[in-house]
Amino acid sequence: MMRLVLATQNPNKVREFSELLESRVDLVALPPGLPKAPETGDTFLDNARQKAMFYAAHVGGFVVADDSGLVVPALDGEPGVFSARYAGEGADDRANNEKLIRALRAKGLRRAEARFVCALVVASERESVIEVEAWVDGHVHDEPRGENGFGYDPLFSPEGEARRFAEMSAEEKHRFSHRARAARMLLARLSSAGQATGLGWRGEPLS
Repeated sequence: MMRLVLATQNPNKVREFSELLESRVDLVALPPGLPKAPETGDTFLDNARQKAMFYAAHVGGFVVADDSGLVVPALDGEPGVFSARYAGEGADDRANNEKLIRALRAKGLRRAEARFVCALVVASERESVIEVEAWVDGHVHDEPRGENGFGYDPLFSPEGEARRFAEMSAEEKHRFSHRARAARMLLARLSSAGQATGLGWRGEPLS
């Protein structure tokens, strides 16, 4: 089984991506004590690439990093690459959601077209070897619903669904979500990339 370091120290995120990758990749979290990677890119792919290469230099192997967020055209693309810190550095999900609601209402909008985007990059410290990006279109609303999920899930409903992500089970959300789509794209490319580049911590082939 191929082994990769996931650019996070959050065990829940490791578990989620392991599920999305169908447990075909042995994902491990970053070791503690590492500095925070820069996120100064203009796109999700830029930031994912920065994080993957930054942490690969620290762990001495291949790292997979994600950057994802919400894009609302009616708000000039906000929150975009600042999704996780929309209400400021260290802001929690509630603060970010409240700022988005205020921004919608300031435009006189009860709902607006939106897109959830996820970029995944596998890289060594020297180069990026796999880059994928996926998205799901839908709408954001000015009132939260549901208790599941995280981030902007209480405000976002995917195209063709009245329910918000936060009203769905994890299995239901995976049928639509940007992360699930990006993970499937990554999984499809891992085996051929591994054979071509020696990808895989300690060189294990994808089984």
